[in-house]
Amino acid sequence: MLLNISKHSSLTAAAESMNMSQPAVSQWLSDIESAIGVTLYTRGRRLKPTPYADILIKHAHVMLGESSRMHEEISAMQKGSSGIVRIGTLLVGATKILPATLLSLMAEHPNLQFSVIEDLNVNLVTRFENNELDIIIGRIDFLMLTSKYFHEVLLDDQHCVFCGPNHPLTKKRKPTWKDTLNFPWILPPSDTPLRQAIEMNFAANELAYPTPWVESTSITANMSLMRQSNCLAISSTTAARHYESFGIIRTLPLVLSYLSNSIGMMWRDKTPSPQVQMVLDALRKQTKIIRSEHAERLKVTT
Repeated sequence: MLLNISKHSSLTAAAESMNMSQPAVSQWLSDIESAIGVTLYTRGRRLKPTPYADILIKHAHVMLGESSRMHEEISAMQKGSSGIVRIGTLLVGATKILPATLLSLMAEHPNLQFSVIEDLNVNLVTRFENNELDIIIGRIDFLMLTSKYFHEVLLDDQHCVFCGPNHPLTKKRKPTWKDTLNFPWILPPSDTPLRQAIEMNFAANELAYPTPWVESTSITANMSLMRQSNCLAISSTTAARHYESFGIIRTLPLVLSYLSNSIGMMWRDKTPSPQVQMVLDALRKQTKIIRSEHAERLKVTT
């Protein structure tokens, strides 16, 4: 009920969303405030949360995540599963290391189940803090470094510019950042670390940063647009080369600076559950395999 009040900022709207009467919701809120001895909302045309409400809402999200986790584990056990592990990942993790990890675990622990969500780093960290995820595979950025949770670097991965397979810049021997300004750009939202790093990169090259033709975090939409236009975008080099191997896109030799290159995993407890520990160990194992394969390719090319 508290989360519904927070969502709607109105007792009437919250009551309607829960098929309750407004007086009943108002009385519930008053009873809660009396019980804990603080005012949670300032009344008016719109409810305004006090700092006390922010604390309660934060813990309510965590409790909701715990409740969801409990139901998932019970359901999984009823179906004969040995447990379920909820994993959040960036695109870079979703293209190689996570699939390899899940396939190895399927062979070794066939009764272990997984839930996978792909999103931006900032959204994954929020979900993790609300106890909606057990593990994050993401970029080791400021959010991870300053969190109270455990993290470990797995791989290094830069961001590069990519385009459609027949883009004019693919025919240029050494395209420059200045060259990219002649084409429309698909950029991530302005409030994301990646967008800020892109703008800093253009500034460092003494260039005005491009106005986005489209703001998008959808890799599927981005690639479809690139196949039908001369637009440009930036993505994880690992992910971009994965799609390049299918002939869908082409990567350009323009690498982004001013953003962490470290890809790692984050988990909650010093002593994780057996199921989470299995996934962490499998990620470490697959990381070693990927690094070894990369080293072999470098030997061949040199």
